[in-house]
Amino acid sequence: MRRLVLFAAVVFSLAGCGGPGSPAGAPPTGTVETGTLEPDASVSTPAAATPPPVEVASVWQLRYRLLDHYPSFAYCDPDFYPVVRRDEQVGADEWWASTDHGSPEASTILQHLGYREPLTESQRLAAYRDHKRLTVIAMTAVSNGYRYELSISAAGAGEPDATVIGTITVDGSIQETGRDRRIGGCPICLEAGTRIATPHGDVAIALIEPGDLVWTTGPTGDRIAAPVERVVRRPTPGPHLMLELVLADGRRLVAAGAHPGADGTYLRQLRAGQLYDGATIVSAAWIVSTAPATFDILPAGTTGAYWANDILVGSTLTN
Repeated sequence: MRRLVLFAAVVFSLAGCGGPGSPAGAPPTGTVETGTLEPDASVSTPAAATPPPVEVASVWQLRYRLLDHYPSFAYCDPDFYPVVRRDEQVGADEWWASTDHGSPEASTILQHLGYREPLTESQRLAAYRDHKRLTVIAMTAVSNGYRYELSISAAGAGEPDATVIGTITVDGSIQETGRDRRIGGCPICLEAGTRIATPHGDVAIALIEPGDLVWTTGPTGDRIAAPVERVVRRPTPGPHLMLELVLADGRRLVAAGAHPGADGTYLRQLRAGQLYDGATIVSAAWIVSTAPATFDILPAGTTGAYWANDILVGSTLTN
């Protein structure tokens, strides 16, 4: 197994994982005469044993280790699903402009790719692609390492169709503990706990059924109540990236990047500083989700729009 590079200048603390204590040296010997302990100069005190150094890798290095270990790694690229758009370079440029270049993630990516700043356009794109792949691996700190969860293409078709779980220690040792076939499409909808505005109060989208009344918009943009015509639950194939949209007035929504906004624009096309639903966008960034399914609804009417966590969005079910 290939050893990971030792970061001698940085020590990373893991939750629930205490550093190894140095064994204590033998107590000094002495002669008791008047109730006080005097050291015996003829007996040398053995020095405390020095534990061997432990190679400690950052979580980002360990993610690269997992990519090397699973050549069939697969995920739903949010910049390309459900259709390819020519905005990946824009996303790469904006990500690099807004990220901390000295962060553990950025430093690891630069070191792995052998890049030095300033980056060219093509280098920013390559770094951004690694950022998306590394981020989508779910990592949970455990004793002496992390529990990981990622997707692979078990059939070799390039699409994620199985979830792998296991543990990876701080020195890069991998122990796989299970595989689960999870056939499901890439996420284009909302997570189960998303609150949908209805005339009777907010309701989790997973609890909405056909015929339930929700708030939607009429032809002139006015707020009206309408019954739900369709409800879709879409399984996901494993860990996936979702877009976290945060507005200046405090509203927040986690949705698939391919989910449409009220005007039909994909949410992944929204940028910080733009106006959306009457407020300025503070951030629109990818976060990892392990939710087993996403949900969508279609209200009756001409627009298909509805309010999710008080943010107006469209529906994927209109076409």
